[in-house]
Amino acid sequence: MLRKCSVVAGLAVLLSACQPSPTFLDSASPISGHVADLYRIILIMALVVFVLVEGALIWIVIRDRKKAGDQESPTQIYGNTRLEVIWTVIPIFLVIALFVMTVQTVNAIAAPATAKSDINVRVVGHQWWWEFDYLDQGFATANELHIPVGATVQIQLESRDVIHSFWVPQLSGKTDVVPGQHNSMWLKGDKVGVYLGQCAEFCGEEHALMRIKVFVDSQEDFDAWAANMQKPAYQPQTEDEQAGYKELTGACAACHSLDPTEIDTEKVGPNLTHLFSRTTFAGGTFDLNENNLRSWLKDTQAMKPGNDMKITIPPQQMDQIVAYLKNLK
Repeated sequence: MLRKCSVVAGLAVLLSACQPSPTFLDSASPISGHVADLYRIILIMALVVFVLVEGALIWIVIRDRKKAGDQESPTQIYGNTRLEVIWTVIPIFLVIALFVMTVQTVNAIAAPATAKSDINVRVVGHQWWWEFDYLDQGFATANELHIPVGATVQIQLESRDVIHSFWVPQLSGKTDVVPGQHNSMWLKGDKVGVYLGQCAEFCGEEHALMRIKVFVDSQEDFDAWAANMQKPAYQPQTEDEQAGYKELTGACAACHSLDPTEIDTEKVGPNLTHLFSRTTFAGGTFDLNENNLRSWLKDTQAMKPGNDMKITIPPQQMDQIVAYLKNLK
């Protein structure tokens, strides 16, 4: 079983590596935009210095190499005050310039003053998934963050277990999520789209499968999504749905919730109220569809070894749970 789990986890990581990696150089926010600009300037400066130094080195080696017929040692030079002043002063100016540009970038990406129009979200890191609590709207979701384009999003960061790090390269820099400590950061998406992120601090066996998906929506789409998320859970209609609902509000309620307003709990599993409004599950690792959900309930450890959901569900009970869960949209 251990070998099987390792193979499955390895394949998941390998497949994820085949996808285009998000980069801050393809910026979609003012934060990553300023950082990308600074990076390009530093890269160009370093490239110019490299070409000049290596070019001078190659030129000197060619010019002063020992030629055929040379018998005498070359003239020994023990110092050149002019050159020494030049190659001391130039790096000093370069360092000063880099310092000034870095300070300007830090000031440019500093969190703006809070405003009534801000979106306030508490991000909680778990092993190995992300909880998103929308404090103003009063609901919770997991792994997939929705924000309106152009809006300032103020984020509070907490951890329920170990140190994590929240990072969406195209939208923000990395900020650690530390147990017992409340860190903060901010986001703003300039372009409608979907942006991928990742926990950037090793946090255990499935660290690589602790992903983030940020949807930058139009204001209309965000408002419609938020309104749906505030609705209560779907009420079961058929006998199978009722049996599944009974399980989810019974034994499963120790770890999961079907109440969208439960946004400050110690539960180890994500809120399921609108599960199928999301596109992925298990820390953003797998596409959310009925087949993957059945495979997960059949053997969670085979799909994501080490996760906290260590249960065995009989086939009939699984059918009932899936019958209800797939209506949670």
